[in-house]
Amino acid sequence: MTTTLKDSPAPGWWRTKVMDVFGADLRSLAVFRIVIALLVLADLANRATDLTAHYTDEGVLPRTDLVQEVLSPWSFSLNLMNGQPFFQALLFCVAAVAALGLLVGYRTRLMTVVVWVLLLSIQWRNPLVGGADGPLLRLMLFWGMFLPLGAYWSVDSALRGAAQRLSTRFLSLATLGLFMQIAFVYWFTAALKSGPEWRHDGTALYYALNLDQIATPVGRYLLNFPDLLTVLTFATYGLEALGPFLLFCPFFTGPVRTGAVMAFMSLHFGIWLSMDIGIFPWISAFCMVCFLPTWFWEVPLAKLRTALPGWFDNAALRLQNAASHLVRDRLPPLHLRLAPVTGATVPDPAPGDRIRGRLARIVSLPRTLISGTPPPDELARGRGTPDGDQAGLRTLRSSLLTNLFAFAFLLYVLCWNLSTVSALTMPERLVPVGPFLGLDQYWGMFAPSPSREDGWYVIPGNLRDGQRTDLMSVTRDDYGLHKVSWKKPQDVNATFKNEHWRKYMENLYSQQHADQRLYFGQYICRQWNARHKGAEQLETFKITYMLEMTQPNYRHSTPQKVVLWDHSCF
Repeated sequence: MTTTLKDSPAPGWWRTKVMDVFGADLRSLAVFRIVIALLVLADLANRATDLTAHYTDEGVLPRTDLVQEVLSPWSFSLNLMNGQPFFQALLFCVAAVAALGLLVGYRTRLMTVVVWVLLLSIQWRNPLVGGADGPLLRLMLFWGMFLPLGAYWSVDSALRGAAQRLSTRFLSLATLGLFMQIAFVYWFTAALKSGPEWRHDGTALYYALNLDQIATPVGRYLLNFPDLLTVLTFATYGLEALGPFLLFCPFFTGPVRTGAVMAFMSLHFGIWLSMDIGIFPWISAFCMVCFLPTWFWEVPLAKLRTALPGWFDNAALRLQNAASHLVRDRLPPLHLRLAPVTGATVPDPAPGDRIRGRLARIVSLPRTLISGTPPPDELARGRGTPDGDQAGLRTLRSSLLTNLFAFAFLLYVLCWNLSTVSALTMPERLVPVGPFLGLDQYWGMFAPSPSREDGWYVIPGNLRDGQRTDLMSVTRDDYGLHKVSWKKPQDVNATFKNEHWRKYMENLYSQQHADQRLYFGQYICRQWNARHKGAEQLETFKITYMLEMTQPNYRHSTPQKVVLWDHSCF
């Protein structure tokens, strides 16, 4: 799957309109690459804090039990090759290095493939700790493999010296696939939200923010404004159902699409403020940058650059100086830098000059990114135009094979999503493609209605000397003695170390994963007794869930003790 460069013919009205609606700006794809790489690094850093607990045979899900009871037989994971902490840490490190390569745009397509494979492997190693953020992140990487994410603002473009010769506009079936994938997230979550709380009563956010496991202080404060919650419920549902159409508006496409992007970002910023659900709001918000049209870069940002020229120039200069120290090389010879001014003929560069020229492009890359000024040797060869004129530039196009693959996968994803909201079923022979490539997806966030079941965990344990301690602290890497209390914690969300542990405990409560309670019990025994000897060794404990049902109209309910598991360590 390669890309080819062709001279762009003068497009007709229809071609321009298709480009506006379904095409992407290469600068937007570059920003998309950068934010996705940063999100991968953040996700890896968060997961790495529970490397032993979640990804090794010493943790809550040994490999043999994972394959037999949880994982699809068609799911592929390199992490299943070895259950030792060192091997898992090695894969995490390789994924992080590849994500850094993706961040700076070095061998971008290769790095995208490596990150996608390793992230998918890590997610499949323990699917019980993942929420909606996992599928969304890997799907963004999947579609990114078919796109020229490194065409702009990357080491690849600096070394190739082609970024300033390319038109900023790009159209392929892969851009359509990426755009539709993001739109599917909203359309199908709206279709799955069929409960009256979303469509008639407007009480969905009331129930969602009453889930103490995820509600933040801001979310709990919003419960004081029931009328506002009703308005926000209908606004959220309306934006999810109708908002994606604005992303494909054929009229006033630039400002309308930019406005829609900002609306979706605002939605997810509000979710982040009111609900602690990991990095899902950040992934959802920042993946929208791929929709930013050429109008965004040429009108609002151009005016901002004109209004604040000193800031852009100073920032670009500081970054260029930092890059210069990092590369530790000089700019090209003086005659190359003066050529645009003097009009002198530029001779063919010697090998040493070519190396210096490449290094100069790397050094000049930050300035190109911020101020829009092409590197010196690009101006010397007449390849760059500071004013952003598209005339005479070449259009980057995907190969036929890339388009065919993108179209096939787009149809597959559409059919998979339709099967989640209708009686349509995927052909049996095609089902394995979903888990094998990570294309399986279900966007039932708070669907059909937010859960009314809430609560908190208490895990009273009995030690050999007769003492009792609450073992819920083990999930937070705290192995001290804690008094057993059945009272509701002041901050239920704080009883979980992070979103991955919260999601794991949520799955543990589900009857679907009741068989995993044994392995969690064994994990607690191993971890506690490895750190305590003699009389403080753990003998027995009970995994208890304090179930609290959310009642309508702010009525309170009495929590009930639900014993999920009774475990003996000996």
